[in-house]
Amino acid sequence: MRGAATHRLIDGRRGRYTREMPDWWTAPEGIRVLPDGGWRVGGFAIAHEPSLRYLKARLVFEEEGAFLVEGNERVPVVVEGPAFEVTAFRLDEEAGEVQVALDDGSEEPLADDALSLSAETGRFECLVRRGLARAVLSRGAHQLLLARVEEAEGLFVLPVGARRIPIRT
Repeated sequence: MRGAATHRLIDGRRGRYTREMPDWWTAPEGIRVLPDGGWRVGGFAIAHEPSLRYLKARLVFEEEGAFLVEGNERVPVVVEGPAFEVTAFRLDEEAGEVQVALDDGSEEPLADDALSLSAETGRFECLVRRGLARAVLSRGAHQLLLARVEEAEGLFVLPVGARRIPIRT
């Protein structure tokens, strides 16, 4: 994936820019997101955090599937598991709103049907990207959810002001 200039990465944990990605860097073919959320290209794990943020920030979901998009270039991605991680929840009790901070540096509102407990992994997950992608909760986000969750009529909910967000189990 080539762009016209260097790309600046946003560090989601600190909210600051990190080093630039050079224009000559090309995304490799055969990228996959495994059922456990790990990213791979071929048989190799993608573990370099700035590279992961760069890829995740360009991951889009369309009717035809998931793609890394940079300008006019599109590289298909096979997504079998959660492609993102929720690093934090931002709660507005007065408005009853929740924003989820993702590990690509973005934030988005939490939909009413977004929270669930994965039957396969036993971990909490959240639907993101208009409900087209999954994000696993980080340890901090997981602990916040557990500290606030309530049981109501046999269901578990995340209370935020007057709003009650159900957790699918």
